Amino acid sequence: MALNQEIKERIFAAADELHAASPNGEFPNVEAVRQLSRAGMNNVVEAMKEWRAKQRKQVQAVREPLPAELHGVLQTAGQSLWETAQQLANESLEAARAAFEAEKTDLTELSAQQSAAFEAQTGELEAAQARIVELEAQVAAAIEQQQKQAGELAELRTQHEDSQRRATLAEQKAQETEHRAAELRAELDRAHQDADRLRQERDEAKARRDQADVRAEEAEGERDDALRQLAAGNAELAGLRAKMTAEAEQHAEQRKRAAEEVHRSAERMTKAESERDKARDAAAVAREDAAKLRGELEAVKTQNAALLAALKPAAQPKRPPKA
Repeated sequence: MALNQEIKERIFAAADELHAASPNGEFPNVEAVRQLSRAGMNNVVEAMKEWRAKQRKQVQAVREPLPAELHGVLQTAGQSLWETAQQLANESLEAARAAFEAEKTDLTELSAQQSAAFEAQTGELEAAQARIVELEAQVAAAIEQQQKQAGELAELRTQHEDSQRRATLAEQKAQETEHRAAELRAELDRAHQDADRLRQERDEAKARRDQADVRAEEAEGERDDALRQLAAGNAELAGLRAKMTAEAEQHAEQRKRAAEEVHRSAERMTKAESERDKARDAAAVAREDAAKLRGELEAVKTQNAALLAALKPAAQPKRPPKA
C-alpha cells in the first residue's frame, strides 16, 4: 500500500529538521522522527528508507561526463585509454559496493532503531496495562464505597423516619393532654358556677339555712375536690408539657444530626461517583492507548520480519575482466 503523500512530506520535514539540528550531520533515528512527525512506526520506517537514499544521492559524485584525466590520455595511446577506463570501472564497482554497504548499514541501523522503539512501546504497553489494572481496582473500591455509603444513608433515613414517628406520637399525646386539661377546666368552671349558685341560694333562703349550709358545705367539698383534681391535672399537664418539650428538643437535635449526616453522605456519594466516573474515563483512555500500542506492536513485528529478510547477503556484482 502506497504511503500517503501528506504523511510522507510530514516525515521528510521532521527528518530534515532533525538532520539540520544535528551538530555532526548524523541521520536522525526512527523514534525521534516518529515522535516529531506524529506518524506510525511502519510509515516512518518506509519513508526513512527513501529519505536516506535521497540524502546519499545528493552527496555522490556524478560520473557521466568524461573525466578530465582522459583528455590528455586520448592523445597518447589506446592502452592508456583502456587502463583509464578500467580504473573508472573499478571505481564504479567500488562506488556500487559502497552504496550497497551503506544501504545494508541503513537497514541494520533502521532495524536496531525499530527494535529499540519496539522495546520502548512494549514497556509503554505494560505500563498502560498495569495502569488499567490499577484503575479497575480503584473503580471497584469506589463502587464498594458507594454501596457502603448507600447502606449507611438508608439506615439514617430509617432512623429519621423512626424519629418522625415518635415525634408524631408525642404530639398526639400532647394534644390528648391538652384536651383533658380543657375538660378539667370546664369541670372547674362548672364547679365555680355551682358554688356561686349555692351561695346565692343560701343568701336568698335563710329559712332553709341549715339545709342550704349542708348543701353549701357539700358544694364546697365538691369544689375542693374539683380544685384538687384541677391542681393534679395542672401538675400532670405541666409534667407532660416538660416531657414533650424535652422530647421535642431531643427529636429536633436528632433530626438536625440526621440531616447533617444525610448531607455529608450525599457529598461523599457525589464525590465517590465523580471519582468513579474519572476512573472509568481514565480506564477507557488507557484501554484505547493499549489497543493502539498493540496494533503498532503487530505492525512492528511485521516490519522487523521484512527487514531481517532484506538483511540477508545479496549477490556481489562481478568485476570486469582484466586486459
